[in-house]
Amino acid sequence: MTQLVGAQPPRWRLRDPYAHQNGIPRYPPVLATVLAARGITTRQQAEAFYRPHLLPDHDPLLLPGMADAILRVDRAIREGELIALYGDFDVDGVTSIAILHEGLAPLGARTLPYIPDRFTEGYGLNFGAIRSLAAAGATLLVTADCGISSVAEVAYANELGLDVIILDHHTVPDVIPDALAAVNPKRIDSPYPFDELAACGVAYRFLEVLYDHLGVAFNDADFIDLAALGTVVDVAPLIDENRRIVARGLEVMRTGGLRPGLAALARVSGVAPERFTSETLGFALGPRMNAAGRLAHANIALRLLLERDYRRAFDLASELNALNRERQRQTEEATQLAEELLGPADAPLLFVVTDQIAPGIVGLVASRLAERRNRPAVVLSRGPEESRASARSIPGFDIVAAIRKEKELLVRHGGHRSAAGFTVRNEHLDELRERLTATAAAQLGREPARRVIDIDAEAPLAALDGLEVKGLMKFEPTGHGNRKPVLLSRGVRLLDAKPVGQSGDHLRLAVRDGQVTWRGIAFRQAGAELDDEVDIVYSLQHDLSGTGVELEVLDLAPTAAARPLERGR
Repeated sequence: MTQLVGAQPPRWRLRDPYAHQNGIPRYPPVLATVLAARGITTRQQAEAFYRPHLLPDHDPLLLPGMADAILRVDRAIREGELIALYGDFDVDGVTSIAILHEGLAPLGARTLPYIPDRFTEGYGLNFGAIRSLAAAGATLLVTADCGISSVAEVAYANELGLDVIILDHHTVPDVIPDALAAVNPKRIDSPYPFDELAACGVAYRFLEVLYDHLGVAFNDADFIDLAALGTVVDVAPLIDENRRIVARGLEVMRTGGLRPGLAALARVSGVAPERFTSETLGFALGPRMNAAGRLAHANIALRLLLERDYRRAFDLASELNALNRERQRQTEEATQLAEELLGPADAPLLFVVTDQIAPGIVGLVASRLAERRNRPAVVLSRGPEESRASARSIPGFDIVAAIRKEKELLVRHGGHRSAAGFTVRNEHLDELRERLTATAAAQLGREPARRVIDIDAEAPLAALDGLEVKGLMKFEPTGHGNRKPVLLSRGVRLLDAKPVGQSGDHLRLAVRDGQVTWRGIAFRQAGAELDDEVDIVYSLQHDLSGTGVELEVLDLAPTAAARPLERGR
């Protein structure tokens, strides 16, 4: 593989150098320090953190447009109108449509779910789909996980006699569509106290309000699993309301409330439902579901979620599993190609254009490039006249804002601070590259920043007793916005280190400090410098048996090298 420029070892930075002074009294010391580093310094805060059902349950009627949306859907149900449900082809969009379809049916609604084809239609609302839905008899169009940037498309829907309700969570542009209601927690006029709901979370809250409005009992266990799945896979921060949704969803899934489609997907993934965690959703179920929209059609994933017969669900899950294997193969080859096209150059923003990478995997390639080179990355699949792009960013650079600055060059665009997409005519590619690179250079500089690992606490490995381990493992659900606790232990004796994995890229480790030997895994670190004594940065995770705990080593270095620990804040 091409040698990466600026691929220095990551920096180690203590998240809060004063956390050890602010820990909760009578809590185990390492645990208290980790909690304080996350801003949890009182027993009341710790109780809410460890018991997510106590986290805020905000009033969904505070979401702008919610009341108007409820009244319009109520009318559509009463008058027997056909409601078109238009989603995105990723897991957040698919789970949003599944929530709406399953939730509206018991209320007597007539619904027509629609997910566009990534390859022939692209992301978001499009004129052809709107025409076909109107021709099918729909009079109300509800979008989920898209629509907030579709000004022209919503205007066209209105011309055809369709009322439009938008349920979205993407960054809101300066001008929003003329929809009957645009429900989005990121609207600047939103009084809703939490703006990081995924689209499936918005759909879930919409359903809650609708059931209450109609006086029908709402059983959250019927839908919370889908909301949890979409929230995790869309990398929404697992704080506040999202943490409550995901914790409750995992509880339902682990205790026998697993729908046939997810049970079948768990089986082909080799994961027992009782061992489900947020990582299961993000790294086992999510990629298999997303593979449908990347290589075939997301309707396969939607059918899986809605299927009630386990045998038919298993056939669909097996199809997704095969698609995911092909997706992995294509991603490896495409990433290698992108690295070769970039070569040793290290521009402030990585920009790859090729007709040899399929539109369905450009986002995955961009993500890998951004992670490896610590630069924002844009990867475009070039077509005859237009190119479709996915962009991934790094901390400190708002990629969707940078893209929106160049909207006059684009056919369509949308996304989040860290992930975005757009379509551009090929004659504008060179100018777009220059403008985005200039924006990145102005904000990030021309020298590549080294990756930083934020550490919650430094402590001897031997200091982790049963209470510490139990408290640290209960940070679940973990993910974006609530990372696993990260510890640094110095002077650990390295007993064994063996390359493992299909390509020998990972290290299976055994380390010892005091009287305790720990097993661990260091992903993508087979080339790390080792010695008899090492300093390790790590988190705790369940081992393969699901009954024990091992180390997930994020970085390691010989103790003799004494890598400095920077101070945060």
